[in-house]
Amino acid sequence: MDNLDYIESYFTDEPDPVRTREFENRIESDPAFAEQVAFYLSAFQVSGEAARIVKKEHFKEIYKKNHIAGPGPVRKLVYYMAAAAVVAGMVFGIYTYVKSVSPKQLADRYVNGHLQTLGVTMSGRSDNLQTGLRLYNEGRYEEALLQFEKIIRSDTSLFTAKEYAGIAALRLKEYNKALSYFEQLEIYNGLYANPALILQAVTLMERNQPGDAAKAKQLLKRIVDQDLEGKELAQEWLRKL
Repeated sequence: MDNLDYIESYFTDEPDPVRTREFENRIESDPAFAEQVAFYLSAFQVSGEAARIVKKEHFKEIYKKNHIAGPGPVRKLVYYMAAAAVVAGMVFGIYTYVKSVSPKQLADRYVNGHLQTLGVTMSGRSDNLQTGLRLYNEGRYEEALLQFEKIIRSDTSLFTAKEYAGIAALRLKEYNKALSYFEQLEIYNGLYANPALILQAVTLMERNQPGDAAKAKQLLKRIVDQDLEGKELAQEWLRKL
């Protein structure tokens, strides 16, 4: 079947307006091509679930076994109508499914991309804080959390210790504790960049309990509306949620 690659690429590649018009025009002007498209759709049961698209080698076998040369006018008309009716919707459905991403997946990407290590500098930070950072960067999250909490007990006003304690708790999947620390960060209004809300949103998305996604979305909207730390990321996530 000569048109297989062309048809398959149309349904699996990203949508393109010019290509879509060309594809639909060919369906209208070439009944044989319309039949092949309709058969492709029915054979694969194409839907929004792109993961079920069968490999083209298997489709070739199906087509050879089931295709009848010289289809009659009625069958041509049926195939043509079926193909013309579903083309645009099917492509959009496949594209949407493939591109969709869950709140937890977004949070996982953030944690793995931004919270793998925490910066260690010598800029006036206490030795105890540096020790906690070193433990965290070695993947010893439980020990790091204990170290940060020790610092907090000695100085409850230390913003960075609470931030790092929350992040360590997040890595340990102690989500309630992480949220508690991140919520405490909100009182520090004088900071140039306060990640309190974005970290709360990440924690809720990572915890992924009923209602968490909605709460995270509200926090992301607050970040955008109030022009807070993480605004660009919040805007990107809101487009995907």
